Amino acid sequence: MSLLTPWFLAGLGLLSVPIIIHLTHRQRSTVTAFPSLMFLRKLPFKTMNRRRIRHPLLFALRCAALALLAIAFARPFFDAMGDVEGEAARDVVLLVDVSASLAYGDRWDAALDSARAVLDGLREGDRVAVASFDEQARERLPLSLDPAAARSALEELSPVDLGTRIEAGLQLAGRILSESDRRTREVVLISDFQRTGWEDGGRVRLPDGVSLRTASVAGEEAANVAVAEAAIRAAGGERVRLVARLANMGDEPVETLPVSLEIAGRTVATLPLDMPPRGAGTVVFEDIALPEGRSRGRLTVPGDGLSIDDVFRFVAAPEAGLRTLILENNRGNEERSLFLERAFGIGDSPRIDASRVSATRIDDDVLAAAGFAVLNDGDLTDAGRSGRLRDWVSEGGGLLIVLGSNTSMDRWSDAGQGLLGGTPGQLVDAGGGRRLSWLDYDHPVFELFSAPRSGDFSGARFHRFWELEPAPGTNVLARFDSGEPALLEHTIGEGRVLVWTSTLDRYWNDLALQPVFLPFVHRLALHATGYREPERWIEAGGVLELAGLVGAAVGGSEWVLVDPGGDRRPLEVGEEPTWIEFPETGFYEVAARDDADRAVTVAVNASITESDLVPVATERVIEAVAGATPAGPAGDGGGTEDGTGDGETDPRRAELWWLLLLAAALVLGVESVLANRWARRRPASALTNA
Repeated sequence: MSLLTPWFLAGLGLLSVPIIIHLTHRQRSTVTAFPSLMFLRKLPFKTMNRRRIRHPLLFALRCAALALLAIAFARPFFDAMGDVEGEAARDVVLLVDVSASLAYGDRWDAALDSARAVLDGLREGDRVAVASFDEQARERLPLSLDPAAARSALEELSPVDLGTRIEAGLQLAGRILSESDRRTREVVLISDFQRTGWEDGGRVRLPDGVSLRTASVAGEEAANVAVAEAAIRAAGGERVRLVARLANMGDEPVETLPVSLEIAGRTVATLPLDMPPRGAGTVVFEDIALPEGRSRGRLTVPGDGLSIDDVFRFVAAPEAGLRTLILENNRGNEERSLFLERAFGIGDSPRIDASRVSATRIDDDVLAAAGFAVLNDGDLTDAGRSGRLRDWVSEGGGLLIVLGSNTSMDRWSDAGQGLLGGTPGQLVDAGGGRRLSWLDYDHPVFELFSAPRSGDFSGARFHRFWELEPAPGTNVLARFDSGEPALLEHTIGEGRVLVWTSTLDRYWNDLALQPVFLPFVHRLALHATGYREPERWIEAGGVLELAGLVGAAVGGSEWVLVDPGGDRRPLEVGEEPTWIEFPETGFYEVAARDDADRAVTVAVNASITESDLVPVATERVIEAVAGATPAGPAGDGGGTEDGTGDGETDPRRAELWWLLLLAAALVLGVESVLANRWARRRPASALTNA
């Protein structure tokens, strides 16, 4: 028999209470006053007799009740199958964390030592399975009676470059043991218990009857500096500016940390950086000249306990920018496009190169050089120009139509009317001004402004705008406070058309004077063209589609993948899309065997979450997964804790606390009945003695 809470046995000290009561209690008798003695002098008279227990049965009952209560709160239990089966064979799943953070310091050696200690503690007849987990879980050895096979599977493990997901490992361990019919089943979880790997861990539970033991290899303090990101921004001409972001994951400040930039194998510059504890820092490398094409770039810092995040790899290539045409009205008013042109000229992510063209000069050559066009207060009465613009949009171009005073939609050609995506109405003179009262903040154009203090459109006043009734398939993205549409969107073929029913200058509204104007115009351009910043790097474990990666048809060629170690693997190309997984950090190369010019470099880095080494308390894991408070050290690996998988009780044991409480209640009931009865039958001498 064992006790869950043995400290409650200290309550047995309360047995002294009945002894004290019985040895010090005096029988108090009723005092009767006699008038004939009232004038006599009262002399004190004392006698001392040896105390004795007058009612030994009541004394025994009271002591027994207190003893039963103390033992009941100590939670005694014994195995349902008796002590003979206490050494029954077990099924054990050895679950080992192999994520990137286990490479920090000597954590991996400590994890192996803990795993070997578990194997050393196996008894004859015990079965053991070996499983590992990072972002996914894998069974390395099914339940086996062969400890040597388990040791061999354990020695084949090593830390990988992927993140941590403790939940995935526990789910696999639960599935393995759910197929076992043995009475004793347990999971031994060996990990550094990264907090970032347990953010969604409360959703998994082990099967009933499965216990959980944990062995943490996390140290008390872990200093680590990680290179988190590299961003390339245009700096004018062919020059770029590279912004490096770093994170200090330790509790001590970092001073004058040298950060080096390497392009195409050559160190370009090294700059110092200071960072506060648990803080971040930014280093800006100005006026960098990039080689033509795609070059390999690296940001490095001096090595520390975790080397995987001391190097950040990226693909450096000059950004082409977004070619934009501002199609002006036929009257050539230069001021109408001034705010648009200057707004496009500000910003470097991406760079937007805007040029003005008269709307009468719309032809295939002009449109072919652009990815985005703004028809700014122009008209499309000419069917030929309207048709060419529509064809350009259908092939993937992005168009923004800005309606103004020179827009004569009633005279537009049918092709021009089709570009509107709605039925034109009247010009609205709003007098005192309308305001934007509704914006679709879930849409990519306005998503940027959805957070608090990220931009307010309600400050702009609109004095004039055009009515436009949306056609089926046209979405309204913004409305005035009177209900009329302000911004509409629809698609034509592969392209997208946005329609703004007022001007983008100071004539009909003052939006151009608001702080939101610049980011709003940029979001319109990026969304209309479907622009995405080039993939300069991906996280380890990511996947890319071959055709999207090489930007061309993949049929008719044999493709190979060269990993960071130089090993070559052929890629199977069929009718279905070919997906490529990148599990290691480093530079990969995807190339066609018959055309060396079609080779593409992919930079892969570890997830920044692996750099945060702060652990979660193992008690939280046990309580969430097994549903019980840990019972204390288990003695297998130093710092090992234990819990069961069935809430407060384990179906394999029988607990006696409720029987003891019932017995204590019965004893107290009997004691009360006897005490009341004997109190009414006091000896007759009590009156005389008084």
